[in-house]
This record gives sequence, C-alpha cells and structure tokens, in this order.
Amino acid sequence: MRGRALLLAATLFAVGACTAERTEAPDPVTLTWWDHFDHSPMADQAVDSLLTRYRQEHPDVRIERTSLSADDLRAKLAEASASGAFPDIAAVDTTDLPGLAAGGALADLTDRFDRWDVGERFLPPVRDSVTAAGRVRGVPLRTTTTALVYNRDHFTAAGLAGPPTTWDGVRAAAKALTSADRSGLCFGGKGDDLTTTFLPLLWQAGGDLADLRGPATRDALDRLDGLVRADRSVPAEALGWTDADARRRFAEGRCAMVVTGPAAAPELNQAGLDWAVAPLPDGATGGATPLGGQAWVVGRDARVDRAWEVLTWLAEHPDNATEFGGGLGALPNRTDTVDALPWRWDPNVPGFTARLRSARSPAAYGARYPEVSRALAAMVTRVLTGERPPDQAIAEAAAEIDPLLR
Repeated sequence: MRGRALLLAATLFAVGACTAERTEAPDPVTLTWWDHFDHSPMADQAVDSLLTRYRQEHPDVRIERTSLSADDLRAKLAEASASGAFPDIAAVDTTDLPGLAAGGALADLTDRFDRWDVGERFLPPVRDSVTAAGRVRGVPLRTTTTALVYNRDHFTAAGLAGPPTTWDGVRAAAKALTSADRSGLCFGGKGDDLTTTFLPLLWQAGGDLADLRGPATRDALDRLDGLVRADRSVPAEALGWTDADARRRFAEGRCAMVVTGPAAAPELNQAGLDWAVAPLPDGATGGATPLGGQAWVVGRDARVDRAWEVLTWLAEHPDNATEFGGGLGALPNRTDTVDALPWRWDPNVPGFTARLRSARSPAAYGARYPEVSRALAAMVTRVLTGERPPDQAIAEAAAEIDPLLR
C-alpha cells in the first residue's frame, strides 16, 4: 500500500509539474507585419532572414508578413487607420510616423521605451525621428542619411586632391569635373529627393522652414541655381531624377560626385568604381544633414506586449547587424553600435555616419510633412527651371507651408 501511495504521489507531482509548465508557457500568437522592403531582393531576403531567426527562437509566435511597394503600403496604412484594421507591426518611413500618430492609429510606446535599457543608447536625432507630439510612437529600424559620394579616379584626373569641405568648394570642384560626357555633380531632383537635397543647404545657411522668407532660403536656392543653371555642372534633367537615377548615373561614370545615401554602396561596388564618401560640406552655421529611414510602429489595438517583444529582440540581437547593414543598408544608430566593427558592413560607412549625431529628422516638422515636402520641392523646381524668380517662388511656398506647420 505504501508503495502504491508513493507511486500515486509521484504521478500526481509529475502531472502537476507538466501542467505548471504548460501554464507558464506563452500562448501561441499570430502577429501581422507589413513593410515595403520588397524593393530589392537583398532587402527582401534580409527581412525574411530576421523573421526566420526570430521564429526559430520563439516557436510560439507566428508572423504573417505582407510586403508592398512604398506607395501601396502608404495607401494601405491610411485605409487601415480609417477602418481600425491596422496591423500589429508595420515598418514605415519616419516622415509618415507623425501623421499616423495624429490619426490615432499607433500605440504609445513611451513608457516601454523609457524602461528599455537599449532605448537610451539611440542617438538623439534617431529617437527624435520616432517621437511625435512628445510621445515615442516607434522603434528605430533603419537609419540613413546623405553624404557626398565621389569618384577618386575623376578627382585625380582633374587634379583635385580630395573632396570639398564647403559649398563654394563643391561648386568649384563640380565645375572642374564637368566635361562633355560627364557632369560634375548629380542628385535626385524629383519630389522628396529634391527636398532632401535642399534642406541641408537651408539648415547650414542658418534657415528653417518656419522662417522660409528669411535670407537663408535665398542663399540655399542661389547655391543650387549656380550649379544647375549658371555653371551647368548639374544636368538640367536631374530635376526629373530620383535618388536611384542619380546614383545609377554615378555608377555608370556619368557623374563625378553624387549626393546620396548608403543604399548606393552595393551598386557602386558592383560597378567596380574607386569611390569614397565625405560628409556634406559645412555652411555658414556648420554641418547639417537630413536623417531618414524607417521605424517599426505598433497598431493601437494590436497585441502590444507581444509586438514589443518582437521589436526589442530584433533591435537587440547582435547577430542581426548583418541583415540590417549589408541587407538593408542601414547605418548604426546607437552609441554602442555607431563605431562597432560588426556594423562596418562597407568601408565607406564612417563617411555616412560622420554627421549622424548632428543630423536632423524632417519628421520633426509634423504630421503634414509630406505636403510640406511637395510644396518645398515645387519651390526649388520653379526656381531651377526659371519658371519663377526666387523671391516669388519663396513667397508662394511660404504661404502654403506656414499653415501646414501650424
């Protein structure tokens, strides 16, 4: 009898232990994930690799990924915001984050971010890029910025010792590098890409969008106009180019310099160019560069705790640097990664990160920044095509942008 009693007790203990284990195990969950990283096989594969690694370590979590073009994702997110069917996790451009937050679609992650050890390591401009109306609404995913990329062979042939460090130097170098079959400088001059080219000139001249009628705007426009219309160092057709168009012409040897970001690296390496990167030149008030990229956001009605676990794992896991760097062309954006060797996925990464601490996020201009960007690009285009004199173009743009900022 005693033996049977002991056996029964042992059996009950084992059953209880198994029950406890089952009770403590996380419930299986399915999270929806939307992004626009299908623009290149490399980026698409990098995201798949990250999610596969997460699932292997967290078999209780199923992530259903939907990848769309950037425009289709923006439209789908707007529709989901209106209908209340926002995904659990979405990867969005940081300039779209304030609008989604203002529409009430996003979870407030401020308290979680403040308790997260890694949160305080993000560089201040990076944290600013995921903050809207004083609340953290996202987790930094992919940080990018622009710099001056130049062809060393072209510089040597023109007798130039190194990259220019001022905008006057850029103009002189671009003029010296321009020939019958090559432009001295190229940049994306269409839509948002033109805004990204113009803003650092405005900031470095001491200006800002809130004071668009100030003298710095005219100074920035005059610098671009000198390159495009006066010197013809920048081809007039650049006003119809995207950033991808500009860097493709650089890769083909048809431009000696190009203002672009780290996404250019794989293409330029494949082209076999001897290229290098220098920070954007200084202006009257020093250096400034625009901070771009994407953030992860969590839907307001999502399984926020489970989504937060996914995002913090992705951000923290050291093995993920390979996918973020080589796959997505992301720059290291934290104090513990900005100089770390695992993030040196290309020898030219330091050229892009040199101004990261002083970069500025256009997302700071608020929920209507996409409209602001369109108005600003229209202003610059009208001046560079001769459609409007600068003062008239500035006055028209300011009248349109001022209420958008308010």
